[in-house]
Amino acid sequence: MVAPGRGVGYDPRDLSGPGLSRRRGGHDSDVKIYLIAPRNPESFWTFDRILPSLGKRCAFPNLSLPTVAALTPAGHEIVLCDENVEPIDFDTDADIVGVTGYVVHKTRMFEIIEELHRRGKFVVAGGPFASLCPEELRGRVDVLFVDEAEYTWPQFIREYEAGAWQAEYRQEEKPSMLDSPLPRFDLLKIGRYRSMAIQFARGCPFNCDFCDIIVMYGRRPRTKSVEQVMAEVAEIHRLGVRNIFVVDDNFIGNKKEAKKLLLALATWQEAHGYPVEFMTEVSLNVAQDDELLALMKRADFSTIFVGIESPRKASLESTGKTQNMREDILTSVHRIQAAGIEVMAGMIVGFDSDDPEIFEEQFRFIQAARIPISMTGMLNAVPKTPLYDRLKAAGRLIAESVGDQFVFTNIIPKGMSRLELYEGYRRLLERLYDYGNYRRRAMALILGRGALRASRLATTPGDLTLLLRIVWACVLNASPRRAWLTLSMVLETALRRPRAIRDAITLALMHKHLYEYSRHTAARLDALILELREFPAAGLLPAAEAERISS
Repeated sequence: MVAPGRGVGYDPRDLSGPGLSRRRGGHDSDVKIYLIAPRNPESFWTFDRILPSLGKRCAFPNLSLPTVAALTPAGHEIVLCDENVEPIDFDTDADIVGVTGYVVHKTRMFEIIEELHRRGKFVVAGGPFASLCPEELRGRVDVLFVDEAEYTWPQFIREYEAGAWQAEYRQEEKPSMLDSPLPRFDLLKIGRYRSMAIQFARGCPFNCDFCDIIVMYGRRPRTKSVEQVMAEVAEIHRLGVRNIFVVDDNFIGNKKEAKKLLLALATWQEAHGYPVEFMTEVSLNVAQDDELLALMKRADFSTIFVGIESPRKASLESTGKTQNMREDILTSVHRIQAAGIEVMAGMIVGFDSDDPEIFEEQFRFIQAARIPISMTGMLNAVPKTPLYDRLKAAGRLIAESVGDQFVFTNIIPKGMSRLELYEGYRRLLERLYDYGNYRRRAMALILGRGALRASRLATTPGDLTLLLRIVWACVLNASPRRAWLTLSMVLETALRRPRAIRDAITLALMHKHLYEYSRHTAARLDALILELREFPAAGLLPAAEAERISS
């Protein structure tokens, strides 16, 4: 077990020396804590355009909130606020207000922190953005948490109760996941989410140079015990949730432990009548392990997200994504699909080995791979990653990462101009989510996917209500093209593979978000493209983006 880490400048004998602060007013009662997750900017991942049809406000919660709540010593009042499902109470009477978020939440985090301080609140911050870019939060918050908080958060609460605390807490050693408690899912507005989130492991054994996961969590995967995860699944099931997203950045980083968990999940599913559907993120080498695929199917992992990144070997090699080069990528994807599991893909354009031909290669690959949902973005260099350091040393960074690779890249590409990158990427998005191209991929998956479990189209009154909402959004209150896409997919599936009718409805609905969001993104890209065409020598960073980033 990893020993509890100490904060910056920690001295257990000194509660008043440098780096420590005194409690304002000296509270004698229990501490009230208000934890905030900022609103997500719209992206492929947020599915904002279809959430009303699902009767939800957010796809899944930020797991930091219920985890930190569970880490809080007993006896204190905890209130969780996810801005995606409810407004922030800036007038809260909490003694401590905590804010978390990713790099993509940077601007909104600053706004929230500023407004809280304007109202005299005591503000602390932690999470991925705080861990990757602590220098941007120092001086903005009263207390800063860098890296994982299993040990430093309880330490801070104890010191706050004692009347003195540090300005910054940093976890020097990676904590044991065995010390991570059962998250307080009961404090979330459960009914407002499409799925619940759990975490089995942190860290990834691979070394992709653009990835911040190994920076934050290391290359040695650390896992919870099977008993811990099963307790979380049971609690979520008790709360009435039927979809769980295992948010590990690589669920199979430790295959041995992953197989133990999958066997336990499969046994639980079989005993309870398969009440929960799972989704997670894995590396492509899952395709080379038949036992692993069989266990994922038994446990009802219906969908997995895979970082494929590029069909071009030179691009994969240049970025250290060698695990995707063990066999033909199409063969790997089709083998996963043959196991009955849908593949969502993460794809990137803008690697050093990419030239203007890459956009056609990407399109042809995604079509041939039968991947309806591809989160395709431009390469961004995230602070602290090997890519960031390499490009900064080469003078090829034009801004800090803003976390939004779907609209902006902070790199100067090597194999093409920035204008060629933006123009090619815009055309690629347009082609990917064109009605006909999407339908071809979706139907190829529906008809070519391996054996499915029995369809659960409408087994409860809630399912029927959901189905009616989808019919309204995608047929009755939709454009003729959308109605055609939906009805043609459903009818063809009903005739050729009726057990997959639920997949047809789901993929037709997903296209609504993907198409509308890609059109919105295209309009933003058009503004950047126009500026680069008119003022090619005006500066490397488009004025509109420079203004947005600086704000």
